[in-house]
Amino acid sequence: MNEYARKASHILFGVGIAALIWLLPREIALFVIAVSLVVGLAIIDLCLKGYSIPVIREVLATLERKEEIPGKGAFFFVFSALILVILFPTLIAAASVLVLAVLDGMATIVGLAVGKHRIWNNKTWEGFAGGVVAAIAVLLPLFPPVSAVTAAVVAGIVELVSPVDDNLVVPFAVAVLLLFIPL
Repeated sequence: MNEYARKASHILFGVGIAALIWLLPREIALFVIAVSLVVGLAIIDLCLKGYSIPVIREVLATLERKEEIPGKGAFFFVFSALILVILFPTLIAAASVLVLAVLDGMATIVGLAVGKHRIWNNKTWEGFAGGVVAAIAVLLPLFPPVSAVTAAVVAGIVELVSPVDDNLVVPFAVAVLLLFIPL
């Protein structure tokens, strides 16, 4: 498993989902995400039952951590996106998915590349800062600076310390914050 490829795909996957949420009518986005979730669950079930699906096998071998349930992270990511689209306005849902994609991906990439100062769960200050800066960069065109910086820092802290999978908690923390923070 290549962690750089894993996180690059995380970023691309998340940007694609955020674009889908932003560009498609809400009902179509919900349908596409829901169908993707069901298909993903079927694939996970087949993998857990020992079936080897040629393209999926290669993707999992390249991108999945060995100790993880196959597709768990992708499932949580898509599940979160679905719930965000149901519960939040389009801009907040898309922005929250985008923050998850770039913050998590860049935090790991920067942390692996230049991280030296460990702070929590083997994560580094450099990775934390890289993820927060990336999140600020994607939020600034969408929200006022104070909102963008606040949401990015909170997302970074949640990603850093949460014992729950970040694909579940980071986008909800961002969405709730953006919903209630004055814009």
